[in-house]
Amino acid sequence: MISIKNILAPTDFSENSFPAFEFAHYLSVQCKAVLHVLHVYEPIASKKYNNQFVEQRFEKSRYLNAEEELRRFINRISPQGIQIVEAMVPGKPYEQIISYSKAKQIDLVIIASHGWTGLSHLITGNVTNRVLRYSQVPTICIKTGKVELQKNITESSGSFAEYWFG
Repeated sequence: MISIKNILAPTDFSENSFPAFEFAHYLSVQCKAVLHVLHVYEPIASKKYNNQFVEQRFEKSRYLNAEEELRRFINRISPQGIQIVEAMVPGKPYEQIISYSKAKQIDLVIIASHGWTGLSHLITGNVTNRVLRYSQVPTICIKTGKVELQKNITESSGSFAEYWFG
């Protein structure tokens, strides 16, 4: 049996990422694992302001807003006796998710798919696709709007997999 001690749920705060976070929380409770909730924000890379002071204030404001949003996102569920680690890092999302999972010895990544399709997706790719492709940590991708956790499940009534559909 695989021992899961650390689960990572990256988020961009969208409604699409909440089902993956909810599933990660559920597994964390079942495995008594630490749940890491990670938000990666991209720093400003422009010379739009030509003023370092303005850029630093703008960056700090973005960080504080994201920090508040992360707390709101996490507070949508109750911790139920598990440890939740909040983390925010700057950079390219897929690179930082992979880096964080290595640095924090993550056993499982649970990430949402936005379900984007079309030519632009094929050319540029997306965060979930790149995490799935490059991560050395087992990763579960939850396709948005297709998976639902049924509530009030008794443990003896069947296997966990029976309660997910999509």
